[in-house]
Amino acid sequence: MSNPLPIVPVVNACWQQIGVWGDRSCPELPKVTHCHNCPVFAAAGRRFLDAPSPPDYLDEWTARLSAEENDERGEQLSVLVFRLFDEWLALPVGVLVEVTPLRTPHRIPHRGGLMSGMVNIRGELHLCVRLDLLLGIIRTDKNVENKNPRLIVIRRDSEGWVFAVDEVDQVHRLPAKNLIPAPPTLSRATAKMNKGVFTLRGCSVGLLDDVKLFHAIRERTR
Repeated sequence: MSNPLPIVPVVNACWQQIGVWGDRSCPELPKVTHCHNCPVFAAAGRRFLDAPSPPDYLDEWTARLSAEENDERGEQLSVLVFRLFDEWLALPVGVLVEVTPLRTPHRIPHRGGLMSGMVNIRGELHLCVRLDLLLGIIRTDKNVENKNPRLIVIRRDSEGWVFAVDEVDQVHRLPAKNLIPAPPTLSRATAKMNKGVFTLRGCSVGLLDDVKLFHAIRERTR
C-alpha cells in the first residue's frame, strides 16, 4: 500500500540539523527543551496539515483503520526518559504534565526531608519533592555532570507533584515486551517501584511504576 500522507516540501528543517535530531547546537533549544515546543517546528506542522490530500487519501486510511491490528506489534509504551544523578529513569507520559526550567523551591516551615518546598509554575503553586531521597539514589563523585537540570510536573487524577532531575532526554515509544526485570544493582527503593528495565542507546533505563510512585510520595509526605 502506498503512503497516504501528503508530501509537503520542508524548507530549512532546522530540527534535523541543529535541533534534537541534529547536533543540538540551536541556541533556542535550552529554552524550549525539545523541538516539538518550538514555534518553527509548529509552523512546519501547520503547513503539513494544511496541504491538500492526495485523491486516494481517505480510501487508503479507511482501509488501514478497518484492518485488524497486527498482533506481532504488541503493546506500545510511551515514556519520558530523564536522568537523576547517574541513573536513567522513565515515567509513562500519561502522568506527565510538563517539563519546565529549574527554579529554587520555597521552603515550607517545619517541613523538610522528602519535601523540598513549593514552586510557582505558570501562577500555580506545586509541592516539590526530592525523588533522589525517595528512590535512595545517592550522589557520588562518579555521578554524571548536571548538564541541563529541569523540573518535571506529574499528575494522577487530582494529585500533582514536582521533582527536579539532572537532565531530560525526550519521549520514547517502545514495545512492552522489551521490558526486562530490574537488575539487583538498582537501589532497593528504585527496584521496588520499578516496572522493568529497557535499553536505550546502550544505557539501562528503569521504568517507574507511577501508581506505586504516587502512593510512596503521598505516604512519605504526610
